[in-house]
Formats: sequence, structure tokens, C-alpha cells
Amino acid sequence: MLNSDRLDIHPYILAQAAEWFAVLGSGQVSQIETEQWQAWLHAHPDHQAAWSRVEFFTHKLQNLPSQAASTALNQPDLYRRRTLKALAVLGFIGLSGWQISRDRYFQVWTADYQTALGATQTITLADGSKVTLDTGSAFNVEYTPELRKLQLVSGEIYIETAPDNAGLHRPFVVDSQEGRVRALGTRFSVRQLPGNSQVSVFADAVEIQPSTPESSKLTLHAGQTTRFNAERIGAVTALSADRPTWTQGFLLADNMPLSEFLLQLNRYRHGYITCDPQIAALRIVGAFPLNDTGRVLAMLEETLPVKISNPLPLWVKVLPR
Repeated sequence: MLNSDRLDIHPYILAQAAEWFAVLGSGQVSQIETEQWQAWLHAHPDHQAAWSRVEFFTHKLQNLPSQAASTALNQPDLYRRRTLKALAVLGFIGLSGWQISRDRYFQVWTADYQTALGATQTITLADGSKVTLDTGSAFNVEYTPELRKLQLVSGEIYIETAPDNAGLHRPFVVDSQEGRVRALGTRFSVRQLPGNSQVSVFADAVEIQPSTPESSKLTLHAGQTTRFNAERIGAVTALSADRPTWTQGFLLADNMPLSEFLLQLNRYRHGYITCDPQIAALRIVGAFPLNDTGRVLAMLEETLPVKISNPLPLWVKVLPR
């Protein structure tokens, strides 16, 4: 049974599902296309979750007023496919927005500090510590006589901790959905991802404690990064930067696959970007300005064998040239 309960499906995957929805609903599907769809469907759990959402939307499409349904379904093949695709993108992605937890949205809206899409902000806390919020990020602050605590609600924050100026020697911690990160006099970042948290240390060290009581702790040192969920901590890998590059206004790609690059870029612009699977493995190297994502897409078109298409106003497709 496919998982229809996933909430954090990236728009890139949703748009892929919309493409397949349009192909399979066009009335002319080859055996090769059917096999390609099956391969895509079973390549990742998020693909299956996205497809479940498509099936849900299909049911909604069948319940449209008869005139609207006729317009969508009784057209020549090319127009029919385009119509189905547009309905899928606008419809089931819109429906997914309603499915996302209202509590989560409320937490973001009511957070002590938050940033809009494409914006960053630096906050100086009461103890002198500095926190920089990445795009679409939010966190809460709670200082008590025993603890200095940040609660990461969404996105990513970069922290430069300061000594406790209240003279209480209170620990400085960041709580994510999966556990707690305790600063050991340090500069570090914490990013909330679907189902796990990513921690990167740029100076000194932090201690990571997943939320499951019996889970082991880990001390992460400068130049290291890892991810953890509520039960365990993942492999530690090397980190070369001295601070997150987004705090300096650019996206750094060091032999990054195009598909991953576009996922990262999409966090800084409205709408969503999809990538044709044929070119997903192309490698990207360089530093790209985050204040002009349109220029970044143009740079890709100039330097790679790709072309940029805009099927819908907020939908960018990167295709083989």
C-alpha cells in the first residue's frame, strides 16, 4: 500500500508525479513509458507518496462539474495532456497544502523570529549570541535560570554562541524535532529536514542527543557535519567551509548533481523547479548568487547542455538541450 500520509514531499517530486499523471492520462501510453513510470514510482518512498496524492486528486477530478471534467478529459491528446498536467500541478499540490499540518503553520507564524522565502536575517540575543536565519526559517527563544534554549521550528539557523552574560553558566542548546544540540563554545548550524536534522560545526564542538532516551550521544567537532533522527546519529563527514555559504549570499556547488542543486536553489525562489531525469546527474561547480535565482538559471543554460522552460508561471523545467 502506498504511503499517502507524507507531508514533506518536495515540489520537484510532486511536479514529476504531475508529469506522469499527465502521461498516463493522455490516452496513448507506450510500454516503455509504463515501464519508466514503474521504475520512477519504486525508486523512492517519496515518489510513492506523491503518486498517492495524485490518485487522491484523480478522484477529486472525477467529482468536478461535468462541463469542467469534459473540458479536461475530452480534448485532443496534446491539449489533454497539458490540461491534465496543469490540473495536477495546481490541484493536488494545492490539496497537499491543505493536508500539511495546520499546527506546523501556526508554529511558524507565531515563532519569535522568522524569515520569508528568499530572505535571511541576523538576530542578536539577550546574552550576546548571534543567530542568522536562512530562507523560510523560524525559531523560538526561551531563556530560563537553568538553560538558554532555541527551538528550531523550520529551515536552518547559524549560531555564534557567546558566554552567558548573566553569570549563570547556563548551557546553550538548540532543540529540533529529532533531538537536542548542545553548544560547547562554538559556531554551528542546525537545519530541520523532513524526518531528520543536519548539524554542521565551524568552530569548537557540539554534543548531539537524539530524543529517544536510550540513544547514544555524539560530540561533533569543528570541520564536521552529520544528520540525526530521533533514534540514531548518522555518519560524520568532513566540512571545508568556515561558515554556511548562504550566510554570505551564495550557493556553493562542489561537484553537486544538478538535481540536488535545483532542490537547493528552489528554497530561495517562489514556485518550483523540476529537472528531466536524463540530466539529473550533470555536475555543478561554482558559487551562485542567491539574490538572483533567475540569473542562476540563465547561467546553467549558458554553461550546460540544458534549456529552461516555463510551462506555468511558477513552474520552471530544466530540460536536455
